[in-house]
Amino acid sequence: MARWQRLYYLGMVLALILAVTGELIWLPDPLRLGARIYWIDAIDLLIYALALIPIIWMAGALRHMFSQRSIWIRVRSIAVIAASLTSVIILLTIPKKVEISVSTFLITWLLIFIDLFFHERMRRKMPVQSITVFGSTLCLLLVMFWPTNFMVTYPGLTLNMNRYALANGGSAHGDISGVLVFERPAFPIDWLYAKLFPKYTFEPKNLGMSLGAYNQEVRAMKEDANAAGSAIAYQKVGKGKGITSHGVRITAILKDSPGAGVLQLSDVIEGVDGYSVITVQELTARMKLTKPGDQVKVLLLRGGQQVSLSVMTRANPDDPSRAAFGIQVANEVQYDIPEPVKYHNYLLHEGGPSHGAVLALTLIDQLTPCGVTYGNRVAGTGTIEPDGSIGPVGGLEQKAYSVSRTDADVFFVPSQNESEARRGATGLLIVPVNTIDDMLNWLHNHPKQKNQSTCS
Repeated sequence: MARWQRLYYLGMVLALILAVTGELIWLPDPLRLGARIYWIDAIDLLIYALALIPIIWMAGALRHMFSQRSIWIRVRSIAVIAASLTSVIILLTIPKKVEISVSTFLITWLLIFIDLFFHERMRRKMPVQSITVFGSTLCLLLVMFWPTNFMVTYPGLTLNMNRYALANGGSAHGDISGVLVFERPAFPIDWLYAKLFPKYTFEPKNLGMSLGAYNQEVRAMKEDANAAGSAIAYQKVGKGKGITSHGVRITAILKDSPGAGVLQLSDVIEGVDGYSVITVQELTARMKLTKPGDQVKVLLLRGGQQVSLSVMTRANPDDPSRAAFGIQVANEVQYDIPEPVKYHNYLLHEGGPSHGAVLALTLIDQLTPCGVTYGNRVAGTGTIEPDGSIGPVGGLEQKAYSVSRTDADVFFVPSQNESEARRGATGLLIVPVNTIDDMLNWLHNHPKQKNQSTCS
């Protein structure tokens, strides 16, 4: 076997090994490189090692191209080189675009098999070796990674929240960790992993949208959680107004809605029949006073301009005695963040709102002289609401298990998720909380560092 062929096969073997072991990236999570660098930080660097595979393929194609004078060999080699180079560029420039990276890898892989196929055919009529390797590899990939109609959730990674977010003028005082879990479409190999490792759960896939739209939604949730956590933190330390509502934004117009053609997505309702509407609760209260089928005068903000419209109502499907517009809405909130907060964009932190509460705690700790952890190593999860309350999140069993593998002293969880968290880690100190103040009060009442009040 020529050296260029060995390079091709070496890249394939490495790709298969990384594909199989990459799903277990969570296993080394307890590793720490000093006080600040977690395993998730190392992954940001290790992910670029994937570029080694197309570089190996590129080296093989170059050797093949210069070892033969045939024009067709050079054409095939140039195709492999171009595809490999594209894979390297994508990995190094947009590593979060996994679907694009996988596509270019598969295209490169296919071009390599084409090169191997025609090279072997020069020596024999039926290129048995190339066909066998290609067929075996294809079957292996299909058996292991064919998408199923299930979603899998399994243990994830902890992250140093003081590295994730840093308030302007603040400084890290305490040891505070967030925790992520993996949730994605399940592959057949995941059922094997579930036999070998704990806390794998499967549920029928029911995203209600495409995977691309789902990923876009969780990214938006992450940005909202960053803003909400920051605003609440600054409010708690006496800076800013926190989160305030300035109307009700239309997020969806339902099928056969009487408001269709009149109301538009992103319209912000500011008043109904002459009464001011600031929150969803106020809109709901006004609609209770309206009879189904009545016409309502709506004051709204559209494109920066106030518009007054007449909108028909219909019976609310959940309560026929109440009127409804046939729309979905959310509070139009404003985040008061007096000073900038710098965020680290982790490669594997795709999105979601579950870090909002622990982010708020982290920023409060940074902005408070001496901090607020009192020597405790803290981990936490939960959404953060405009009033400082902490909302439930998913994957608590896996999150608790992930935290239990670290040196955390306490794990704060939303009170609604307490039982699920305890199933995940029976030996972990789990503290259910309803508000950010519950976290602060518990830490103040359970100090591990007695002299915090006198530090400077």
